[in-house]
Amino acid sequence: ARKKPIPFLPQTIGIITSPTGAVIRDMLHRLADRFPRHVLLWPVAVQGEGAAAQIAAAIEGFNRIADKTLHPDLIIVARGGGSIEDLWAFNEEIVVRAAAASAIPLISAVGHETDTTLIDYAADKRAPTPTGAAEFAVPVRDELITVMDETAHRLRGAMRLKLQHARETVEHLARAIPRPQQLVATMVQ
Repeated sequence: ARKKPIPFLPQTIGIITSPTGAVIRDMLHRLADRFPRHVLLWPVAVQGEGAAAQIAAAIEGFNRIADKTLHPDLIIVARGGGSIEDLWAFNEEIVVRAAAASAIPLISAVGHETDTTLIDYAADKRAPTPTGAAEFAVPVRDELITVMDETAHRLRGAMRLKLQHARETVEHLARAIPRPQQLVATMVQ
């Protein structure tokens, strides 16, 4: 009941992950392919001592941004796969509480499809992989353009039929009304 909906087309996406791993490159590539958006990276350690505190601080930090031009519409917390020990920071209470308290919708993208951490339960959506999170975050721009073109085509066709029907109605009504010359002609005679 506490899950927030993921925005359909967020203007700004905040990503919390390591700035040096393949995860961020893969996510940025997938976002660019699907529907380019403004991305804010909050670099954190994703494993080891202090990682949990950095991740929680990043979630809270994105939520505290007051500038609406920088405030993300969506947060993705991401990390590539690894052993359960490598992913342990995402099981820490501080991270889970920060994710649950986030006013901004949050996607958890930790590990691979078979990996599960506690942040996955607190997040508004769980992605099986970081790349999957990028796919959940934005629609495919080309598909939207195709749908819009098809919708516009159907709308033009419907308007054409509506105008044709209105034109025929006016023509039928015009036939029922006598011509002014005919009305005057009998009076003139």
